[in-house]
Amino acid sequence: MTHMLPRERAEQILADYAAGKPVRAIARAYRHSGNTVRDYVHGRRTPGEPAARPDGFGPFAAYCRQRLADDPHLRAPALLAEVSRAGFRGGTSTFYRALERHRIQPHPCPDCYIARISGYAPLITAPQPRPSPLPLPAAPVTGETLASFLGRLATVNHTSPDALLEFLPPWFRVKTRWHDDRWQHDQLTPWAGDAAARLAVISGATAPAIRHALPAFGARSGQPARTVTACRRCTAARRIPQPVPVHLPAHHQVCLRHGIWLPGPGTPQFSVGECPDIMAAERQARRLLRHCTIEQLIYARTQAAHTPDGQAGTTRAWKRRLQALIEANPRTITESCPHALFLAAAYPETITTAVATIQARHNIPV
Repeated sequence: MTHMLPRERAEQILADYAAGKPVRAIARAYRHSGNTVRDYVHGRRTPGEPAARPDGFGPFAAYCRQRLADDPHLRAPALLAEVSRAGFRGGTSTFYRALERHRIQPHPCPDCYIARISGYAPLITAPQPRPSPLPLPAAPVTGETLASFLGRLATVNHTSPDALLEFLPPWFRVKTRWHDDRWQHDQLTPWAGDAAARLAVISGATAPAIRHALPAFGARSGQPARTVTACRRCTAARRIPQPVPVHLPAHHQVCLRHGIWLPGPGTPQFSVGECPDIMAAERQARRLLRHCTIEQLIYARTQAAHTPDGQAGTTRAWKRRLQALIEANPRTITESCPHALFLAAAYPETITTAVATIQARHNIPV
């Protein structure tokens, strides 16, 4: 292991080496290891500056940024759990220092949220009105946010979401206010079943359907998720006219039923059904979960997107797919989301590179 030398000593070593003195002779004369002398004379170390330490978090910085883009409400403890499952070996303090060093800011826990949760006992035991069925029922979309579902249910029954929240424990108001469905408090989670049963009575759905569909009641708790808009064709088939915000599994990029690319919020959806290799890549990505975790898949995919093989920006196949996407979708959509189109066109190469990475890292046949 090399150590930092005083500037004057390091500069004298460089001068001796420039004068033709061998490395071994310099090491004997100054009583330093040969590796230390070689680091300075070959330019791997700079006099007066400490050696750069390897950044074990560096490869995971892109993963964290991608996950926070996918799920803006992702908190630091949940993000640490994800990168640990993806392969990060650092502890909590190392992780938090790395976030600060890379200027990555997970979603903070609002003070009022903590204040409300800290008084969880009265929030649970506070009496709520006895629920009764509304005239017009509504079923939740898988992954739908609580605010969206209550808004749809209230609209068709000509009432307000606040009126419906009166039938649920008060801590659900905090969830809807902060749009923070997926965060589950340990002392409140056991009571979610009763709240789901109350909402089931109001909406006309079953309690298991509520718990399975809505993340606010613990659906897919702990699984990495993306905040997106549900596939427009899926919601249209259920006669839902407005966009529905949902939490989808974080590795899902395409609705395989309708061939719709699912970008982040604010970006229009577009059809990729005319590109069979994009659909095949999505199926292959989902099959990878037989051999790795979701976190490992997202990590490999994120790394692949930053490599020349994964970007595929100059291949004929990429250009062919991009042209097919442009021709298959309205011009107003393609002109408003060029970056999403590029990502979709390069998706097969990205997944191919990710597969190779997972095979090499885990030594498994995929």
